[in-house]
Amino acid sequence: MARTVHLHIGLPKTGTTFLQTTMWQNRPALRRQGFLYPGASRMDHYHSSQEVRGASPARMGRNAGAWKRLVGELAAWDGDGLVSHEFFSMATADQARAAVAALAPAEVRLVVTVRSYVLQFPAVWQEALKMPSDLGFDAFMDRALAGRLRGGWSWQSQDIPRVLGHWAQAVPADRITVVTVPPPGAPRGLLWQRWTEAIGIDDSAFDLDVSYANESLGAAQAALLTRVKPYLSGPLEQGPVRHRWVRKYFGHEVLVPQRGERFGPRPHHVTELAARSTQARDWLAERGFRVVGDLEDLASTTTPGGPHPDDVPDEEIVEVAARAIERMIRDVRDLTMERDRLRAELHHHRVRHEPVAGARAVLRRVRRALGR
Repeated sequence: MARTVHLHIGLPKTGTTFLQTTMWQNRPALRRQGFLYPGASRMDHYHSSQEVRGASPARMGRNAGAWKRLVGELAAWDGDGLVSHEFFSMATADQARAAVAALAPAEVRLVVTVRSYVLQFPAVWQEALKMPSDLGFDAFMDRALAGRLRGGWSWQSQDIPRVLGHWAQAVPADRITVVTVPPPGAPRGLLWQRWTEAIGIDDSAFDLDVSYANESLGAAQAALLTRVKPYLSGPLEQGPVRHRWVRKYFGHEVLVPQRGERFGPRPHHVTELAARSTQARDWLAERGFRVVGDLEDLASTTTPGGPHPDDVPDEEIVEVAARAIERMIRDVRDLTMERDRLRAELHHHRVRHEPVAGARAVLRRVRRALGR
C-alpha cells in the first residue's frame, strides 16, 4: 500500500481544475519522484468522490467501482499517492471516516484549498449557471446564504468549518494542511508554488504549459447565459450533455474568450460573505492546522469593478449574443466543410472499389467529425 495518500478535498472553485490538470498531465514526472496520481482518466477522481458520498452502482452506471479501482492502484504502489476532487468536500463525517479507512494502512494527509468567500461566490454562481441552475446572481446569493441550495454549488460545499469539521473526525489535525488561494494582484504561479510546498512535489521536470484554468465569464456573458438557460430543451437538459455543450462549448469556448468585465456581489452580500470569511479564518487559526499561504487571504474583500450581471442592459447582452453567434457560425462552417471533405473521400473509395477496410477507416473519420 502507498505509504502516504494526500487527499485533496477542494473546496470547489479554489483553483482545483488548474491543480488537477497540471498533476494529471505530469503523471510520469510525479511517478519518477515516487508519487502516484491514479486513474485511467482524470474523471475517475470525480467518480470516486461520488461513490465516497454514497452514489449507488445504478446511478454510477459504467463508472461504478471507480473508488475501488483507485484504492486498488494505491494498494499496489509503494510510494506516495495523490487523490484530488473538490466534491470530496461534501462528504459527511461517516463517509469521510469510511474513505480514510479504505485507504488504510496508508497514512492519509488531508489538503484543502480555500479562498475568500467574497472572491469565491461569483465563480460558484457561474459554475452553477453553466450546469443545473437558472438563477440570477442576486437570487442565487440570497438562497445560498440562507442555506436553501444543495449540491456542489451551494453553501454546503463552501462552508470551511463544516467541511473540515467532518473530515477532521477522520484525519488528525496534524495531518491537515490548508492552502490559501492568493488574492487578486498576487504573483502569477503563487497558488502552484503553495501547492507544491503543501504536497512536497518537485516540479523542476514538469511541463507547466499543459494545464488550463477553469476561467470565469464576464458580467455581460454571464447575463446572456441566464437568458439562454430557460430555453434549453431535449438532450441539453441532461447533465452530461449540458456539461459538454453548455458548460464546455458555449461557456468556455464561445463566451469566455470574449474577455468580459469581472464582477463582484452586491455590497450587502459582500458584507455577509466577508463576515463569514473572517469567522472561517478565526476557526482555522484556533484549530492549529498547518497553513501554506496566509490566512489573511481569506479576509480579502477586493471586488472587480464590472457591472453586476443582473444589471447588464439588454443592448449589451445583444452585442455579446451577436459575437457568440458569429463564433458558432464559424465553428459549424468548419465542421461542415470537414464533414463534406470526408464524405467525398469516402465516396472516392467506394467508386474505385478500394478495400472495405480502407472505406471503413474513412467512415470512422466521418463519424468522429460528425460527433464533434
